Amino acid sequence: MALRKEMKPTIVFIIIAYHPKPEEFARLLRILPSEETVVVDNGQTLVSDDVGRATLLPQSRNLGYGAAANIGIRHAIAHGAEWFVVLNQDVTINRAAVEEFTKQLPKLDPCVAGPFGGGIDPKRWTTILPSERTDYLSGSCIAIHSKVIKKVGYFYEPYFLYYEEADYCVRAKRMGFPLKKLTIEGVTHEESVSLGRGSAAHQYYLARNHFLFVERQAPGDVKLHEALRFPKTFMEHMRRHERGAAIGIRDYFLRRFGPYGGTA
Repeated sequence: MALRKEMKPTIVFIIIAYHPKPEEFARLLRILPSEETVVVDNGQTLVSDDVGRATLLPQSRNLGYGAAANIGIRHAIAHGAEWFVVLNQDVTINRAAVEEFTKQLPKLDPCVAGPFGGGIDPKRWTTILPSERTDYLSGSCIAIHSKVIKKVGYFYEPYFLYYEEADYCVRAKRMGFPLKKLTIEGVTHEESVSLGRGSAAHQYYLARNHFLFVERQAPGDVKLHEALRFPKTFMEHMRRHERGAAIGIRDYFLRRFGPYGGTA
């Protein structure tokens, strides 16, 4: 099943799904315009009946947020879409908010946009969400114009989960595209619910991917600061008994990226 080419949809909503809760997932699909919705199923647990008239793109294993988003965006580009709105499966959104998206986005110049702005700590380049600053936009609900994709490229997939949207926004801004925080009522998201805040997997991705983000995007003085601070950083995790973070740091230095534990 594919978006109908003759429609040439301006905006396509892309849901990243991984073993979604049936009731929440069905509620989200009812709100979104079905012919303009793509579901990238990272767990291959969904069938066509689960998504109705939306487009289902099943994946044989969990590829992570960035890779799944890239698959959905490439599919939408092939069918003429101009804007891509990537959504986590646990985003709560009402019909008025969807209508506001479809009204606001076509009026914007090419940019990266979304309702949840995050900040980047200037000293360590950790991410801060929520934040009064808009150094990046949360990937739980993020809109990207096709011209941004054409120039900046796609999400960097080795992150697997966390920091990929911050990485993308930094790259987009450096290439001259603005970050636009949208004022849209009726859309909410509680970060880290799917993994469990403070869980070993949550610790793992944050610790590993922070180092990767600094390596890829931070200025030289931040790289030097984090290198000198490394013993302190590691001991802080150990004192807090954050074994997942310690494993994440180890895997960063071993260049092991992808899913926590090496399995999808």
